[in-house]
Amino acid sequence: MIRKNSGFTALELATTIAIVAVIAALVMPPYLRWNRARRLEGAVVNLTSDLEMAKVRAIRENAFVVVVFGAQNYTMFIDTGDGVGGLPNWNRDADEQQILNRKMPAGVQIDTGSLSFPTINDKVRFNGRGIPPDILAPEIIPVANTVRGRQVSVNRLGFINVQ
Repeated sequence: MIRKNSGFTALELATTIAIVAVIAALVMPPYLRWNRARRLEGAVVNLTSDLEMAKVRAIRENAFVVVVFGAQNYTMFIDTGDGVGGLPNWNRDADEQQILNRKMPAGVQIDTGSLSFPTINDKVRFNGRGIPPDILAPEIIPVANTVRGRQVSVNRLGFINVQ
């Protein structure tokens, strides 16, 4: 009677699992750091391009476009002037069009405590010429994760820069 061996022994299986565990232990930390860094960079790129979009939309609509910052997200809307005397009131009213609501990637947030826009700390707006009329000096929007941080600056002429 010939016995055919098929499958793995417990020792072979344990050895294979141990080798995979050692390789995973060596590879995972750099991968996780790389993944966190890519999330932060992606969030900064999205924020920069969305601020540029707000400028373009303000010019196209010839209206104020307001960007409201939260720690985990930011929204953008057209402020058509429902405030006192028909002036923009910085708040999204029921009849005002929301352009964007973007959630930040996991682990990345905007430091709203550091925002210092002159009129309202967590909001910036662009007028029909694409200029943020309330900014007198460059304003910094800090974006960070647990390891690193980046800063997006907006100057009084509407120039957006990543630092």
